[in-house]
Amino acid sequence: MDLYGLVKECIKGRPEAQRQLYDEFAESMLGVCYRYTKSVMDAEDVLQDGFIKVFKNVHQFKFEGEVGGWIRRIMVNTA
Repeated sequence: MDLYGLVKECIKGRPEAQRQLYDEFAESMLGVCYRYTKSVMDAEDVLQDGFIKVFKNVHQFKFEGEVGGWIRRIMVNTA
């Protein structure tokens, strides 16, 4: 399934799609969070809080840009 399809499934509230989206981006987004926090523990907290925001607001994704860019912006704002 492509990333847009995964987001559509997340909008429907499907936990397996949320898990796949998390698995797809968690590692790279942890790196983004770490660049802002300079602490692995803090970066993990930001990652968790960020993904909560991603799934809470996934319906706001406009399908115009990259999914990863949208998630990255949420992580940066959360950090």
